[in-house]
Amino acid sequence: MAWFLPLIMMISPACLFWGAATMESVNFTKSVDRESFQLLSETIAGFNGVASKLESYYRNLEQRVKHLTLELDEKNRELVQNLREKEEFKNYLHNILESLTTGVVVLDLEGRITTFNRAAEMITGLGAADMSGCRFDRTPASGIFSRLTENRGSSNDITEDLEVETEIQRGHNDTLHVRISTFPVKDPAGRKIGTAITLQDITRLKRLEEKVNRRDRLAAMGEMAAEIAHEIRNPLGSIELFATTLKKDLSDSPELQRLVEHISRSVRKMNNSISNLLMFIRPHQRPCFRIKDIHGPLTNALLFSSDLLKSDNPVEVVTHYATEPLTARIDPDLLQQALLNLILNALQAMPRGGELRISTTRRIHPRSGSGVAEIQIRDSGSGVCEKNLARIFDPFFTTKKKGTGLGLAIVHNILSIHGGDIDVESFPEQGTLCTVTIPLWEEDNGTS
Repeated sequence: MAWFLPLIMMISPACLFWGAATMESVNFTKSVDRESFQLLSETIAGFNGVASKLESYYRNLEQRVKHLTLELDEKNRELVQNLREKEEFKNYLHNILESLTTGVVVLDLEGRITTFNRAAEMITGLGAADMSGCRFDRTPASGIFSRLTENRGSSNDITEDLEVETEIQRGHNDTLHVRISTFPVKDPAGRKIGTAITLQDITRLKRLEEKVNRRDRLAAMGEMAAEIAHEIRNPLGSIELFATTLKKDLSDSPELQRLVEHISRSVRKMNNSISNLLMFIRPHQRPCFRIKDIHGPLTNALLFSSDLLKSDNPVEVVTHYATEPLTARIDPDLLQQALLNLILNALQAMPRGGELRISTTRRIHPRSGSGVAEIQIRDSGSGVCEKNLARIFDPFFTTKKKGTGLGLAIVHNILSIHGGDIDVESFPEQGTLCTVTIPLWEEDNGTS
């Protein structure tokens, strides 16, 4: 249309000029009929009218094109804005999905993985790039999802919500307990378009459940054990008293005295085991705190272990105590029991003799910045392997044939009551180092 208007405008003047020339020719020659001339004039006038209308139509069309162009530009801007908003919303949802601690896996109708978030990677140990587009039953994770399709042909047969629990083995000692839930994904019309699977790491929950169950069992066992311990403990005092009297009566028979001393030593050992058992069963007895130097309970604990120090394979004891008092808010009897258990453990780790080093010092706690009394008990015994070292504070865990597995558990409980801590380092055949820390009594503010 744009080319037509200029053409009309060029033709119109030419026609007018031609018409004028014709009229002059008629006037000069007077050979043309007047009617023909009139007809020709009307034709030219009609042509000019059509050209004028075409020009008007062109102007209107041009305005219409401009208007449509503006509308098109506006629509394009709206479309770009919509696409930008959709992309931002998509990224927003993606960020939420990647931030979830629950693994999310989405399958299409063919069972191919379309979504595999970061939590799913962490739980399964598999990468999203390797899983995307693969059939879920043909991936390294197929064993994880196998229980979902039991008695079903494929993921497409999952039409209702399912929930199962399974274990995922990662490494030699890393087992995760995972709750797997699945539900169909449907469009607005209710047609299934895929399957969503969630993976929830419930390892911590399982461990807490195990602890609760174990505590319940221990509580029941504890009540029964306490009754038995009291029944056993009652005659022990009489046995030790009679043995002491008998030893005096056998002053002229060293061999018999040695046997009687063995009876007394065994009674004291049994009494110590029963005391440990009762202390573990009833750990919440109200402690009697006093402001005391920790060297008192330590010295008494070492004296109580003298029977083992005098065995056939003697142990050399080397002590290095702080020259200043290490005053703390302690229950002397409880702390003595804890230190005695540590010393007995050290001595029992050296059945063929060895060296026991005990030292005390004042230190600054690296985290709290406050002063602590540090007690180190080191033996040169057989040591503890790394696997067992992680369990030495568990109740009833022991590597000794005649051990109860309560000594270190009681130590841990007693130190917790005092706000203290214990750290154990050990190497097989090189010995064990136990480091006990107890907050010192601050005289300035009356706190520990």
